[in-house]
Amino acid sequence: MRQDVRARLRAATNDNHRRVDEIFSGFDLNDPISYRRFLLAQAAAHLPLERALDAGFAERVLADWPERRRADRLRDDLAALALDEPEPEAVRPLANDAAALGTLYVLEGSRLGAAYLRRSVPSAFPQAYLEPGSSSLWRGLVDVLERSLTSDTARQSAIDAAHAAFDAFERSGRRYLKAS
Repeated sequence: MRQDVRARLRAATNDNHRRVDEIFSGFDLNDPISYRRFLLAQAAAHLPLERALDAGFAERVLADWPERRRADRLRDDLAALALDEPEPEAVRPLANDAAALGTLYVLEGSRLGAAYLRRSVPSAFPQAYLEPGSSSLWRGLVDVLERSLTSDTARQSAIDAAHAAFDAFERSGRRYLKAS
């Protein structure tokens, strides 16, 4: 039974995840201009998603939410490159705890991916946003997903929110990749 919810979320969002990976793999993280666009694309989706979590349910579903936040790190990287915060992608307010967990599933998965991407980024580039943090963060989220998303309604709400979060990254990635 363990990780059943995580497996369901992964299966339900597999196409979203694949599209986002394909889009973001189009950024050359060794190129300063492309890396800037990569960070802008990340910020355009990540920042409004974190704001949505801050406005509602994140701390209630994850006591360590403040430790998980990466918005300030992302802003620091943008500032180091003399970039303003980009126009945010539109995201809907989160309706409930399950929606917060679906959104957190995407953001925490992004943290795992960032650790992999960081190896491709020159050390001279700002990388605070790509720092992986503790591996216990992902395991902790998976435990909360399994304990909290026990009904079909809650699981569907989490899946819908995860789709919406992936969609925000897909839109921002396309927007900034086209600018390349």
